[in-house]
Amino acid sequence: MAEPTRERLALIVKSDTFADLLLALSFAGIATSSGLDTVMFFTNRAARRLKRGGMDDFESVDSVDREFYEGAQQMGFHDLGGMLRDIKSSGLLRVFLCSRGARIWDIDADSMLPEVDSVMGTATFLLEEVRSAQTVLTI
Repeated sequence: MAEPTRERLALIVKSDTFADLLLALSFAGIATSSGLDTVMFFTNRAARRLKRGGMDDFESVDSVDREFYEGAQQMGFHDLGGMLRDIKSSGLLRVFLCSRGARIWDIDADSMLPEVDSVMGTATFLLEEVRSAQTVLTI
């Protein structure tokens, strides 16, 4: 008898702000902790965050952004790269880098974060990964 397929969450991450990446990683962490297979697709501006060092520098664009960043840091949310590593260690998260974003941000195998499973085209992600997800979120 075939093993039942686990429920899947697909997260399309297009924003590169600290607040949005914290939200995306929080959703991924909650999903994997609940036993959901989770896939994240970093595209557009977010793709640059998968370059080595890309999770280290967050610029504040206004006072609200700065206040959120400082408040999150006080709560212990200061290392988004570490969060990604921790969630990835669950074995339930796969991370994909958009092939267009990789070209735009000049990210290759030597410069991407080790948590990236593969570089993937948008069409492939849509037709293969999103198709089998019960829930799809875009951040």
